[in-house]
Amino acid sequence: LPARQQTGVVALAVVLAALVSYVPLHHWDRIGPSVSRHPAYLASEVLLATLILAAAGARSSFFYFTLGTAALAGIVYGRRGALPFAALLIASYELVALYGLPSFHPRLDAQTVAFMPLLYPAALIAGVAARELVERGIQMEALLRARTEDLASERERVRVARELHDSLAKTVEGLAMSAAMLPARCERDPVVAARVARELADDARQAAVEARALMSGLRAPAAELPLAEAVRRRAQSFGERSGIAVRVDCGAAEGVRTASPKITHEFLRVLSEALVNAQRHGGASDVSVSLDDHDGVLSLSVCDNGSGLPGPVDIDALKAAGHFGLAGMQERARTIGGELSIEQPADGGTRISIRLRSEPKSGPVAIAAEVDADRFRMLRPSLLRRRSGRERASA
Repeated sequence: LPARQQTGVVALAVVLAALVSYVPLHHWDRIGPSVSRHPAYLASEVLLATLILAAAGARSSFFYFTLGTAALAGIVYGRRGALPFAALLIASYELVALYGLPSFHPRLDAQTVAFMPLLYPAALIAGVAARELVERGIQMEALLRARTEDLASERERVRVARELHDSLAKTVEGLAMSAAMLPARCERDPVVAARVARELADDARQAAVEARALMSGLRAPAAELPLAEAVRRRAQSFGERSGIAVRVDCGAAEGVRTASPKITHEFLRVLSEALVNAQRHGGASDVSVSLDDHDGVLSLSVCDNGSGLPGPVDIDALKAAGHFGLAGMQERARTIGGELSIEQPADGGTRISIRLRSEPKSGPVAIAAEVDADRFRMLRPSLLRRRSGRERASA
């Protein structure tokens, strides 16, 4: 600054103006709402900036500081609220320029009188654009959060429905069938009736265990075993209960451990559903189960000698008709990145296979499986809080 312009006073005023701008920006979380509600704060900053500009001159570098005030007005107050501040800054600048403060030598050239004041609306527009960009970002984030919660809720609903169909629903259905036959057996053969009653009690306890596991989101203990051992146990258990001859071949996959317990869980669920379908719908008397791990592809096949399928399989039509068995198997395969195939061999029966490309434990499929397995348990508390809040509001 020229010496005649009281450099010390101007420098002190500049420091004061910088502090006035810095404090609210640094503590915006606490001070910002108050500044937004009370325009007097920014008006005082405009007044202080005008006094400094009058002491420094319209063509001084402090002019660019006042542009920041215009941008701040656009950010804080938006389009309508910032217009008075832009007009006030332009009027203050024109006053300083036309009177030639502080030396009282007016500057009437086009740059000073016309072009430089136009920078105030430009700064204001930049501030408004920044505000609207942030607002759109917040809106998109809120929308994305809502969509994510809705998607999580829908996926959780599908998962629970699938688990109900594959576990609890089948157990309860078996209970109902056995209970319906119990009166007739009591009349014909009390000994057999007593055995059926004990089986009913065992099935009821199993239903309670499955219900607790479903509510707590726990996986079956078999998911902790090597996949081949878990498949062998599941198939043998089914054969003992149903009386169907079940042959199991896991030689090519002995000792294989999947990248995630979720993969084992889904493989076992597909196996159980395929075995039940072979018994209930196919009337099979012989079932072969094979587990293979070849060329990085893990596959599980269930082949029976039943009546086979009546025609081409339309998963969507089955779901619409309320038959969720095959649709559930397909969804389970997709959740772990695998694929399900349903075939009719030339010699009859049905072959259901699930295939999954093997990945190392730290690979992307493993990570995706772990995330998919845990995501809904992490989101469930927030979804429950949101639901309870809605219920309280509606009450």
